[in-house]
Amino acid sequence: MTTDLALTEVAPGVHCLSLPIPFEEGAVNIYLLRDGAHLDLIDCGMNVPESMAMMRAAIERVGGKPRRLVITHIHPDHYGAAGPLVEEFGVELYLHRLEVPLVHPRYLELETLVAEVGRHLSLHGVPAEEVEALKNASRNLRNFVAPAEADVQLDGAETLELGGRRLLVEWTPGHSPGHICLFDAENELLFSGDQLLAEISPNIALHPQSTPNPLDDYVAALRRLAARRPRLVFPAHGRPFEDPEELVDGLIAHHERRKERILGLIGAGQMSGWDVALGLWGYREELWERRLALQEGLAHLQSLAVAGQLEKLASPEAVTWRRPR
Repeated sequence: MTTDLALTEVAPGVHCLSLPIPFEEGAVNIYLLRDGAHLDLIDCGMNVPESMAMMRAAIERVGGKPRRLVITHIHPDHYGAAGPLVEEFGVELYLHRLEVPLVHPRYLELETLVAEVGRHLSLHGVPAEEVEALKNASRNLRNFVAPAEADVQLDGAETLELGGRRLLVEWTPGHSPGHICLFDAENELLFSGDQLLAEISPNIALHPQSTPNPLDDYVAALRRLAARRPRLVFPAHGRPFEDPEELVDGLIAHHERRKERILGLIGAGQMSGWDVALGLWGYREELWERRLALQEGLAHLQSLAVAGQLEKLASPEAVTWRRPR
């Protein structure tokens, strides 16, 4: 263990490196898997000098030539340094194919996506004076990302050789359309990305780049992972933890309670997603939190509509929700 690098060997040949997230308190975990002369990585942190320096030091400390980089999803704290790692070390980059088309509009040419997000916000009841600020809330994230093209596009169900281990790719959409986890069946180890975290529930959001029903996708993936019965989970944030079945049950119950709250808020009326988000979480001071609250509320509303517990009314001007009549 090296405290200066927050580098810890969490399983034989598997090292966890904790890297800073510049725009919030907390850190992201990346994993370095050594296999003789080779070194494989799961996620890579952000493209900022401090993280890159820590990454290079960890690679030197663990040893081996970087060979493969598998990205759980393309959020900045997981994918941001992909470009420098490909350029500097020549690593092979692995991404789920549903993440690949998100990269260009999100990090290279934002204007079309920003405009689309603005229309999405307006449709779901965000006041006009709020739309301009909220649609630009994530614009600066591209400053932390240097993209690279995938050498291998994954579907899920592939078996990858990483660090001398055979890891099964589990496609787990919800937090991001092409989010993946990696499962070492022989040793009952799960690299869970943002899908399973010990202390918090990941944001599950309906937005222009999400799957059409992200909450139900997320819950279905949780159930599949629990059925694998991993003994030990290595998450992208926070501490490793054992036997996640109870956590999975708690997460599913948490989202069911939120849906019940939404049904109570709507009652016999008709509400926009913005009004539902305000009812659930109040008006958040941070721009980014207001947008996340809306998108998470919409994911729950969509799940309720798919289940027939709400009607979703859509027109060119607005999307609203009410109990079936």
